[in-house]
Amino acid sequence: MEKENGCLRLLKRYRYSILLLMVAASLLNAFVRFIGEWGDFWTALIMQAWFGQAVFAYLRGGWVAIGPGGLPKDANPAWRALLAGFAFAIYLICFGFDGYPKKQSVYDRSPSDWTMPTREEIGRSSEHTK
Repeated sequence: MEKENGCLRLLKRYRYSILLLMVAASLLNAFVRFIGEWGDFWTALIMQAWFGQAVFAYLRGGWVAIGPGGLPKDANPAWRALLAGFAFAIYLICFGFDGYPKKQSVYDRSPSDWTMPTREEIGRSSEHTK
């Protein structure tokens, strides 16, 4: 059996604590950023869970899977670490997900948005139509 890196041994020893920290961070991020916008909430949470499970699978020594592919536990350790690092990077990028651009609804406007045009604005509009 290969000799493991000290840092990797430390990560594997605390893998359940790391999993708990990742799950708590994902839930907290999703609740804080997307409360009330449930479509974006679930999108962010599912993306973080998808890539977070690959990181945890690497730490526990199992199959590191992202989507339909992945690397088994007996694959090259460098490739497994690279795939887990990529999954962790995408997991962190998902914290910056800001949702999809939304059009402002009529119901989101305030009464001050519905003011009458001034005389200058009325005059300008008639000049442009000539």
